[in-house]
Amino acid sequence: MRAAKSRRLYAKYGHLVVEPNCLERDGNKMSSGMLSVLVSNHFGVLTRVTNLFSRRGFNIKALTVGETENPAFSRITILTEGDEPLIHQIQKQLNKLEDVKRSIEINEEKLVSRELLLLKTRCEDSGYAELLERITPYGARIIALSENAAVIEMTGKMETINDFIEFMRPQGIMEMCRTGACALELGEQVL
Repeated sequence: MRAAKSRRLYAKYGHLVVEPNCLERDGNKMSSGMLSVLVSNHFGVLTRVTNLFSRRGFNIKALTVGETENPAFSRITILTEGDEPLIHQIQKQLNKLEDVKRSIEINEEKLVSRELLLLKTRCEDSGYAELLERITPYGARIIALSENAAVIEMTGKMETINDFIEFMRPQGIMEMCRTGACALELGEQVL
């Protein structure tokens, strides 16, 4: 969708309307890119990686970090946005950092990713069964109950998590927390 059309829609409806996962900048299609970065597991590495994004003006949509099967390394999964040349540039810049062992862009066809959502909603004792019935089709489950609230856990693709959040809005979301995407590339290749 062209930027001018988006501005007109924003002026008319008061919110930005864009095609999901696809913006345009100077005629080039912009999309989300998932980068997987293998780094040394020690103090300050995450700061150096995020500073690279900040200095270059790159946007981070989501970020997760965790130790790998080898405790000497951590995997950083970064969801960013840009046209294809920009995402390749980000990857090249990451590979120049001393603590980065390797970085790859995970192709959408080979991408296996999941997010975790914790969501607290109002729930009276009498509404427990109804709430459980409503959330079960999404694969969500209630993990904690108090007198007037329930904490729901859900794992899924980013789009499914977004749909579930919108589904739960009428119920009343008291608060929520979600991770960024954790991702691996399908196949025998390893980072």
